[in-house]
Amino acid sequence: MINKEIIKQIGLSENEAEVYLIVLKLNEALAGDIAKQSKISRPHIYDNLNKLAEKGLITYVVKNNRKYFKAVEPTKLLDYLKEKEENLTGILPELLELYKPLKEKLRIEIYEGPEGIKTILNDIIKTKKEIVAFGASDRIREYVPDFIIDRYLKEREKKKIIARQLFTEGSKVVKTKTSIFRPLPKEFASPTTTVIYGNRVTIWIWLKIPTIILIENPYLANSYRTHFELMWKSAKMS
Repeated sequence: MINKEIIKQIGLSENEAEVYLIVLKLNEALAGDIAKQSKISRPHIYDNLNKLAEKGLITYVVKNNRKYFKAVEPTKLLDYLKEKEENLTGILPELLELYKPLKEKLRIEIYEGPEGIKTILNDIIKTKKEIVAFGASDRIREYVPDFIIDRYLKEREKKKIIARQLFTEGSKVVKTKTSIFRPLPKEFASPTTTVIYGNRVTIWIWLKIPTIILIENPYLANSYRTHFELMWKSAKMS
């Protein structure tokens, strides 16, 4: 017995698939004959026959003023499927454009305390991408002083990971061979530090227990990076 579910997969409804198989089996039949072999009422039979005719899967001939329906060669099913695929392929670029904002989902994670700081710093090293930052300061030394010197900065220098950082005038920063700083006026001072690397934006909140919000999304990261570049160009050389 032919699996009707497979026929439905080309885009036919339950009733359309049933009517198609009946017409195929009868070779040539009146609507009444088709209705008798199905559980579909006669008015709905005509509706399904018309839909199948529109899809090019059945045809009909008129004999003695009566309409006899006949299925086209079953290979037409492949042609019909191919036509649908070609139509979809034609609009696929437009569909992908619409899908772009949702393609990369937003991943948000929160890290706390010294171990959270270490996790983010290790991720920066692992990513091996340039770092850009707003609100740079040396506050990180209060929480992981040994890790900064003995691990993070050495690994950054070894992997040649450059950091360009904006800090407010009067703030202290952790200067290294792989860091470039430019100052901003004091009115840009903020209680947070924003660090962008790869597809990640991290917001460092300097509380008694430091908290880092990590957001992973390429579009957001590029937006922050663009904003940084504008400020970087306007900032004075340190």
